[in-house]
Amino acid sequence: MKKFILATIFICFATTAAAFDMESIQIHGFLSQGYLKSDTNDALFADTSSNGTFEFNEFGLNIVSQVNDDLRVGIQLLSRDMGDIGNNEVEIDWAYGDYNYRNWLGLRAGKMKTPYGLYNQSRDIDAARTCILLPSSIYSEGFRESISTTIGIGAYGELPGGVEYQAVYGTTQLKEDEGIANIMGGLMGVSGFSDSSVDWAYAGDLKWSTPLDGLTLGTSTLGYKASLSSDTPVHFDLDFEAESYIASVEFVYGDLTLASEYQILTVDYTISAFNVDDKLDFEGYYFLASYRINDWLEVGTYYNIEYTDKDDRDGDRYKEKGEPAAKAWKKDFALTTRFDINDNMVFKLEGHLMDGLATVEYDAEDPDDDWYMLAAKVTFSF
Repeated sequence: MKKFILATIFICFATTAAAFDMESIQIHGFLSQGYLKSDTNDALFADTSSNGTFEFNEFGLNIVSQVNDDLRVGIQLLSRDMGDIGNNEVEIDWAYGDYNYRNWLGLRAGKMKTPYGLYNQSRDIDAARTCILLPSSIYSEGFRESISTTIGIGAYGELPGGVEYQAVYGTTQLKEDEGIANIMGGLMGVSGFSDSSVDWAYAGDLKWSTPLDGLTLGTSTLGYKASLSSDTPVHFDLDFEAESYIASVEFVYGDLTLASEYQILTVDYTISAFNVDDKLDFEGYYFLASYRINDWLEVGTYYNIEYTDKDDRDGDRYKEKGEPAAKAWKKDFALTTRFDINDNMVFKLEGHLMDGLATVEYDAEDPDDDWYMLAAKVTFSF
């Protein structure tokens, strides 16, 4: 698959070079540095509770060329760090060719941003939103690697009645020592995965710009089949299929934005060596509002709710194992203030009041399910 991506990049940019025109090439980038501090529990795969952490940064550089009226090619390099995730490793974030045949049909090939929900395709662009951290019920940092991009082919277009569609099929990224591997291992009490693979992945998205000006309704689906291998305590394979559905609504009225999304994520998994065949049903939703006060100040808030099992919202399954019931949920009330220093610099402050211990690290001797987290971030873009 890496050879396929590199071949696509080579062909596309070779074509661009043959018809070289500096006016058709755009180069953009961004650099951000953040800080996270929580009072008790550790969040986002980082040590946030002791002295806080500066392991929260991103760097991106992209080059896009409009080869002709119908063909566009581009690539973005991305480096990011969030605690144990990323560790500033430079990767190809996306790289694809985009052929716009008609308004109703466009084709893409390469490594593409996955169409999923309202904000997944723009989540790397900090300057495009008010909040620092997107609501984790839909845009979990733990699942980010597997829902951020799809490597393969895609189609998109505009249909009559204000309907836009996107669809992709291929494979996706899955690292054995990050993200979803940590989450799945934590929920199942296993760790030390040594290998990973993805058989297939798909995603589809529909958006309807309704007759009411500013109101957009949407629905998305995403799925993939993958496996993780471990040699602890003996060799075994964790095979699973993930399938997700999202319903979205966004209303923009002048400087006011209101949004809400609801997700059901089902993971069917088997561990043949231990004769395990089960499933997890994640559920999550949020309500968001933001308002642009003037050219340099914007404020926002959201309330985010997520459950590790929609059929066990009270945490009875965890209580039976002698664990805190609060591992079954996480509720997050966030307040954000955004300052646009100039056209290229944005500074944000954000506070989170948390209830619950889902997907966080806590003191097993003295768990605290009511806690807070502070986030700050400065972003430069060009």
